[in-house]
Amino acid sequence: MPGRFMRSKIAELVSEAIGSRQGREHLSAHGWVQGMPIVIAQPEEIVKDVMSLVAAHQPPVLVATFNPEDNELWFLYVAIGCTALKVEDPLEEHTSIGELYKMAVGSSFLTFRIAQMPTSSVVHAMEPQRVRHHAGYRPVNISAVNGR
Repeated sequence: MPGRFMRSKIAELVSEAIGSRQGREHLSAHGWVQGMPIVIAQPEEIVKDVMSLVAAHQPPVLVATFNPEDNELWFLYVAIGCTALKVEDPLEEHTSIGELYKMAVGSSFLTFRIAQMPTSSVVHAMEPQRVRHHAGYRPVNISAVNGR
């Protein structure tokens, strides 16, 4: 059950990030408010599947995923169904949430669309930073506070 372990690890790391003052301040600086839904996704999950979970909540939401190669916890701020945006060409069918993070990390906001939606969506990827966790995992990276 490697998928469950990965999801549990991501959930624990997200909990630690939200449980710290530094983490809450950073997430708040990027649009997170207490009570905002956080969708946990494995990096290889397909964007359309993750967006189904996002749509099930009251968007916008944060999507949290993990890069096991670099020990980074990645956060994406996602708003779906933005009717004011230009309708983009859909992402390739098998684009993963990890790939979407990598596409979005270099820009302030990335506009994208999945084929199943008639409108475009917007995503903001937060830059990761190394922090020490106390849950027995190796140090992992979470989003930096105010760009530090």
